[in-house]
Amino acid sequence: MVQRIFKASVAVSLLVLLSSCATMSPEECKVADWRDVGQRDGLAGQTMSHFQSRVEDCAKAGVAINTQAYRTGREVGLRSYCRLENAVPLGLNGGYYAGVCPPAIDVLFQQRFQVARSVHDLRNDVRSLDDRSESLERRLRETSHEEDRRLKEAKSDDERKKIRKSLDDERRDIRKDLSEADHQLRRKRDELRSAEYALGNLR
Repeated sequence: MVQRIFKASVAVSLLVLLSSCATMSPEECKVADWRDVGQRDGLAGQTMSHFQSRVEDCAKAGVAINTQAYRTGREVGLRSYCRLENAVPLGLNGGYYAGVCPPAIDVLFQQRFQVARSVHDLRNDVRSLDDRSESLERRLRETSHEEDRRLKEAKSDDERKKIRKSLDDERRDIRKDLSEADHQLRRKRDELRSAEYALGNLR
């Protein structure tokens, strides 16, 4: 099962890359195989609004699109895209689902995608909060070195008093931010465990 999901993940990533560009150059419009273009857009789960952007691009180049060929190709691509096993990799890769699948599969596809996308987003949140905590801890350590340096350079007791007061205030603010970041991190990790558990039950 894991191997199948990994293969689907790789396939979904490649398909998204194939249709990552929303515009077409005049040269591309002139030589386009519209069935192939439609198939690639279908494989990437693109909506018909994406097709409209292609129409507008090619109209500027004076090129008419073969709409029927595009639609035929897109339907072929959507049949591959809308396989249920693609929903989880799409979400875990941080993709988007625009509700392009047929009603018979749309609800299940949407549910699986949302669970997987939640895991993806929460993993990003945890990484971001981890980085923030590390940055704050590093800044806290740096204030000690900064204090030593500035105290050595100070010319009077009054100046040293002001330096200590300033850095004490800064450390207090850093510790407050660090406490808040750690609280958020614990909460996000709990949410991530729950989301990963829900994801595991889908497989």
